[in-house]
Amino acid sequence: MYNPMTPAPTPVSAWVRAARRLKADGDQHGLMLHIENPIGFVAGEDEIVCEVDAFLRDHDKCGVSTVANTIFPAALDRGDGIAALTERYMQVYERRMHRQGEWGRYFQRMVAWPKGSGKNAGTVNQLAENIASLRAMRSGEAKFFGNVTEIALFDPARDLRKKMNRQCLSFIELKPERNGNSWRLSMMAVYRNHYYVQRTLGNLIGLGRLLAFIANEAGFEVGSLTIQSTHACLDPDLQRGEVFELISACADPAAVTAMPDRNNVQHLASA
Repeated sequence: MYNPMTPAPTPVSAWVRAARRLKADGDQHGLMLHIENPIGFVAGEDEIVCEVDAFLRDHDKCGVSTVANTIFPAALDRGDGIAALTERYMQVYERRMHRQGEWGRYFQRMVAWPKGSGKNAGTVNQLAENIASLRAMRSGEAKFFGNVTEIALFDPARDLRKKMNRQCLSFIELKPERNGNSWRLSMMAVYRNHYYVQRTLGNLIGLGRLLAFIANEAGFEVGSLTIQSTHACLDPDLQRGEVFELISACADPAAVTAMPDRNNVQHLASA
């Protein structure tokens, strides 16, 4: 169950390399990706995002940006903090998203985790609590701990009884690091299952954006992103030949292009 890929410089590069491995070797258990720059991209990678997005839309699947937004709703972020972002998101959620069933509700679980089963039990904003904790550590108001910052996505009360259409992202761990005056925040995410064409590229982009948001809110630099898929596969509900053609058409620009300086990083395209 330990099946690591060579570290990749960007989310798109990580996706291309892992998708090619699945194409060559079939389903993988314990597949681990490590991305050195979770919000970066090199020339040519935005074209890959657009190509995957067009393929998904042509097959009546959710596009890359839709999947990314289930993890971090970038279009709602105005740079005014987690409380304002949560308020805007929950307004949209109450109008539309609760009608879609459980899929697409990762961010809702992050900012409105139920405290209990009662109607008036209230909720916990996991992101706000973690950001406050990280800020306190960063400022010296609280003792530094590198192993206490986590976000739960799997809920036994909601998820154990379902065998189909369950959440795939189960858990996120945030890892703050300090080195003198340098403060860095990395992330590890665990998936119970990953459809690599329909979900994984959008997941990687969304996780990178989520990490960048939390780091910025807490006063940290963006660190690395690690993803473990306890099961990873090429989507069984898509034609295998068409999937193979898509993966073959997506070369890895990062294999021949130097990464941009982290201080001058560009953000991934949202197709």
